[in-house]
Amino acid sequence: MKKNIGKTIWFTGLSGSGKSTLSTEIKTILEQRNINVVLLDGDLLRSGLNRDLGFSAEDRAENIRRAGETAKILCEAGHTVLAAFITPLETLRRAVRNLFHPGSYLEIYLECSLNVCENRDPKGLYKKARQGVIPNFTGISSPFEIPHAPDLLISTDSMSTTESTDLIMRFLDARFPDIREGIRLAKAAPERRKKVAVIGLDGVPASLIFDRFKDRLPTFRLLMEHGTWGPLKSTDPPITIPAWACLTTGKDPGELGIYGFRNRASYDYSPLCASDSLAIKAPGIWDYVEDYGGHSILIGIPQTYPAKKHPGITISGFPASRNSENFTYPPQLNNELDRIAGGTYMEDIREFRNRPLSELSTELHQMVERRFRVTGELMIAQPWDFLMMVEIAPDRAHHMFWRFFDPNHPKYEPGTEFENIIPEFYDFLDSRLNSLLSLMDDDTTVIIVSDHGAMPCEGGVCINRWLIDNGYLFLNRPIDEISRLDPGMVDWSRTTAWSEGGYYGRIFLNVRNREPQGTIDPENYEMFRDDLARRLQIIDDGHGNSTINTVFKPDQLYAELFNTPPDLMIYIDGLKRRALSLVGPTDIFVDGDGYSLDDCNHDPYGIFICVDLADLRRGRKINRKLAAMSYRDLFPLALGIHGIDAGVNTSCPNTVFPSTQFDQTVQASWSYAQASQSLRVEQNGQQKGFSLEEQEIVRKRLEELGYI
Repeated sequence: MKKNIGKTIWFTGLSGSGKSTLSTEIKTILEQRNINVVLLDGDLLRSGLNRDLGFSAEDRAENIRRAGETAKILCEAGHTVLAAFITPLETLRRAVRNLFHPGSYLEIYLECSLNVCENRDPKGLYKKARQGVIPNFTGISSPFEIPHAPDLLISTDSMSTTESTDLIMRFLDARFPDIREGIRLAKAAPERRKKVAVIGLDGVPASLIFDRFKDRLPTFRLLMEHGTWGPLKSTDPPITIPAWACLTTGKDPGELGIYGFRNRASYDYSPLCASDSLAIKAPGIWDYVEDYGGHSILIGIPQTYPAKKHPGITISGFPASRNSENFTYPPQLNNELDRIAGGTYMEDIREFRNRPLSELSTELHQMVERRFRVTGELMIAQPWDFLMMVEIAPDRAHHMFWRFFDPNHPKYEPGTEFENIIPEFYDFLDSRLNSLLSLMDDDTTVIIVSDHGAMPCEGGVCINRWLIDNGYLFLNRPIDEISRLDPGMVDWSRTTAWSEGGYYGRIFLNVRNREPQGTIDPENYEMFRDDLARRLQIIDDGHGNSTINTVFKPDQLYAELFNTPPDLMIYIDGLKRRALSLVGPTDIFVDGDGYSLDDCNHDPYGIFICVDLADLRRGRKINRKLAAMSYRDLFPLALGIHGIDAGVNTSCPNTVFPSTQFDQTVQASWSYAQASQSLRVEQNGQQKGFSLEEQEIVRKRLEELGYI
């Protein structure tokens, strides 16, 4: 037998849940791998070592204590201990866990309903307990507390012994390298690498996928039934940029120094600049995967222009244009996109505010069809370990058609010709997703994620108009027509605050010795900021219109602050209203055309679905809903499936993804300083971002979309 590092695997669950059966199965498999295994079964210990104990609360605790101490001795001697005990109370389970080093102990909870356990009743114990022959019987006359945080949960009332055993072994192989090594020694089995495919759907809200549309989307429903799913809390602010960059780096906007599509380059009064891929200093998921010899395919991910040189393929995402230099890597791929797509590859829909709605509906379908086709073709033709594509069409559909199908929208009118555009678009998206999944093999874990959600837009609030009316912002002269605030309009010698608009508002203060013509004494900065934040919490125009708002201080919201953050951030009326930077002859509260307002605003909750395709295709139903997923969780989860520990904690319970673990765990050793040359320098020797001309094009597109 091979001497391995000691460990204890503790099975807990009701009588009849399968503890003895599964621990015996696992023992047989491990012994075939030449691993030293000892099985501690509750019934066997009570017939020998613990035969002096009864079933009182005190004796039960002593029974578990002795079993734990015995397991500890065997574990320290290098044995793998399989302990099968009901262990009904959380205090008992915690006491046992505390006996062991965290890296040598696992708790496996066999979840099985009382009815199923009682119907099985292999030893006739439940029958005797019902008759009163056995007092203090767990589940009948004595409680069983559901484990708070087991390392692995197996639903044995819905899974066969074979399925449960397979799931446990894959989990053990992922957690313990020496157990995995045992199979190499015994069978010389080849290693198979897990692939991760992330399908990003921009702007898809949890309210549609998990509620309103759940019965009409068979592919989404199937993935949920066989995987883990739930709402995903977006970044603050919940907008495309920086949300996708945060999702793929595990950083918050402050840590990236990216607070929106456009950001201040410094504390002067220059116009804001669009952020491109060169603004992202933190490595993404694919950087780590490639650092360990893997290959990536990246398609349509926002803020990936200019496309960087890397072991794989990149097709840049919004807001890049196909006419831009370095739209793809390798560069020549751009010339092939239309052929691969079966039509013009559409990175986005242009000028959609000025287009007939019937044309937009057709183009939405074309954009999805062609991007998914390109993804499928490249996925088949190119080697990859990590694939990520983002489809932006859902976001565009929401912005132009939400009022036609949502009765909660203030402009909803039932029975229009566009009422079914969004439902039918989701039907089409569901079918395209199914086609893409069919091209992936069983060694793939699929993660579907959106960067934010959507909800009805109820109008806009002109923050700069309010700042002018309340004595914070002064202009050089009256503005005769409604215009976006431009630095040249402002009398900086008297101004203390101004705003940048979008789905949320950013407030900048004019601070002495920080801004060129600062007016706020640095010693009074916090007092001034606190007072302004308090006043912004309720905006009242004096004509019966008011909103209750949420105001943030970035230094209290983010882990760190880089580059030039705003001084305050504001969500107007729970993000139901958009923040507008307009000045001129306009009211504070506005609605209608000409104000960059459309059908929807961004909701803070997107979607998350994770499924191992092996589980799906073998019929294993997990259907586990999570209630507290965060945008930060995608980064460590995807790397964890690849076996890479990037040193980032996740809020995902370890039990959620028992079958999506990679078969080798390595410590990430990413050195950005060492890798930056290969990532940022193209064949021409210099990597370039948006040119001045492209900056202006991006600005106009963002204005059209309501981002500014």
